[in-house]
Amino acid sequence: MQPAAPRSSSDHSKVLEDLRRTATARGRARLGAFSLEGRRLLERALRAGWVPREVLVGAALRREAPELESLLAGVESAGGRWREAPDAALLELAEGRRSGLIAALLPLPAGPSLAELLGAARVPAVFLVMVDVVEPGNVGALIRTALASGAAGAVCVGATDAFHPKAIRTSLGSSFKLPIARASSSEGLLEALRSTAIHSLATVARGGTSVDRASWPRGSVALIVGNEGAGLPDRVRDAADSRVTIDLSQEADSFCVNAAAAVCLYEVQRRFRFALDFKG
Repeated sequence: MQPAAPRSSSDHSKVLEDLRRTATARGRARLGAFSLEGRRLLERALRAGWVPREVLVGAALRREAPELESLLAGVESAGGRWREAPDAALLELAEGRRSGLIAALLPLPAGPSLAELLGAARVPAVFLVMVDVVEPGNVGALIRTALASGAAGAVCVGATDAFHPKAIRTSLGSSFKLPIARASSSEGLLEALRSTAIHSLATVARGGTSVDRASWPRGSVALIVGNEGAGLPDRVRDAADSRVTIDLSQEADSFCVNAAAAVCLYEVQRRFRFALDFKG
């Protein structure tokens, strides 16, 4: 493919500054944008129908990898723009990650409301609810696990941020496919679930019923996971319809949040798939 002429690369510094701002929730909110890095993530975003506002590609990388021309053409045909930037500037922004030699700004989605997400899914459905999961790598991994487990959607509550750059990287593109709703706090969360006949399963490190022996009614389920250290707020844990746990060795305090979610989501979907007795 004949290399296309880049759009004016002289103003790449403005795009670089905007990419830096997406590192914080406040910056993303002010820009109305989030960022991604890497060819694979950009390809997955385009395939899922997400149109980047701006794409920066390293000038040296573009010369070394002429196959990028088809990707850049895809950006333009989707309505986005791309520019060249110095490789050194992009590597500095990405803290040395070579995937950062391609970086993009995308519009921050409004997303479905909690009511829209819960009401749109077919019954039975499973949702993953993340309450104050603060490590963005965990958030991205949870979104990836939810999509792989066949969840109908995810709910980010409180400090849980699905569009932090690290969460986007860790999701490996799952954030572009899984419907994600946002709730500023857990206040009213359980009432919203009950109003749509969704049974809430609160995950607890100890003191719940083992998930493989727990019983819950047939129908839609929301699996609720909490903060990596503190777990779920008392009001959510105590008011949930069921509390489930995973049997642990005596040497461990808990599973990591993503592993726990994977185990529990598998058990929920196993019962759906094999029409097992939900009463235990």
